Amino acid sequence: MSELPKIIQLDASDERWLAFVMSMPQANIFHHPVWVNLLAECYNYRPFVVALLDEGDRICAGLPILEVNSFLTGKRWGSLPFTDYCSPLYRDLSAFESLTQGLVGLSQEKHNPRIEVRWELPACPSIHSYSHYIQHTVNINQDVESISKSFHRTQRQNIKTAEKNGIQIERGENLDTLRVFYHLHCLTRRRQGVPVQPWRFFELLLNKVIEKGSGFILLAYKADQCLAAGLFLHWQQALIYKYAASDDSDQDLRPNHLLTWTAIRWGCENGYKIFDFGRTDLENQGLRTFKTRWGANEIPLTYSMVSEKSPRPTNGRITSLMNRIIRNSPPWVCRLAGELLYRHVG
Repeated sequence: MSELPKIIQLDASDERWLAFVMSMPQANIFHHPVWVNLLAECYNYRPFVVALLDEGDRICAGLPILEVNSFLTGKRWGSLPFTDYCSPLYRDLSAFESLTQGLVGLSQEKHNPRIEVRWELPACPSIHSYSHYIQHTVNINQDVESISKSFHRTQRQNIKTAEKNGIQIERGENLDTLRVFYHLHCLTRRRQGVPVQPWRFFELLLNKVIEKGSGFILLAYKADQCLAAGLFLHWQQALIYKYAASDDSDQDLRPNHLLTWTAIRWGCENGYKIFDFGRTDLENQGLRTFKTRWGANEIPLTYSMVSEKSPRPTNGRITSLMNRIIRNSPPWVCRLAGELLYRHVG
């Protein structure tokens, strides 16, 4: 029998993990301890890191994890809830494979739950992979003019339309800006028929990430009316468009296009290499078209479940019913649903 890899569990704030993350060029804000600890504090999850050590007891691979204990959805380990993706970090492919073996071993230990990884793991009988989403990224490690030429002509025209219509973009990192964003965010989530995140989550995001210099909010105004908003996270090489929100009226003024272009331009001018639009449902062709017209690369986003048993399919009828209820209810229903249910479904 081959010897199992040396796997340990670290505190999410362990300095060794932060040092390892900072040494990995592919790491982004979702690997940073601040993100996993923020989610843990907001939703009462247990944060930790599964790390692989080499012969010198140095981390050579690892993955941040949150333990979710829910009376509605059961106990599970997730990397990471409320995160579009979180790739394992590793020095080489051998370390990646050993980390995967270690995750399989942990899932087979008594009392340990299934492990959900929002990335593709190497093939293994105990790993079940599925893909319901698309990831969109734009390479922005070039000059602004070259990037703008890579856009579809309709996007360039929409940017000009917004400018001609007097759309103004404001940037903020304070509580007042967050309140304006959250108002539009609640309207957007209600239109989509999904619960909105608790206000406390965005307060923590402001205090622990945005005010520390790893995020900002953009607001698109026509006169005194805010028509669109975006919340962006950035660290190392990636600028991530985490949350988009908008008023349903006056979208013919194209506020979202000028807002997006402002963010891309800022990322380019400040040395970022990747602009990440986040994930999109495979079936959402309209949003996929919007993102690809910015020159975004479209890549299938594969998630993995480490478990002896195949995961159960989600109940689409329950989700569809909840969508209809939220869309046809007062705004407070959307917020209350988020306060009561959000931590259970991450």
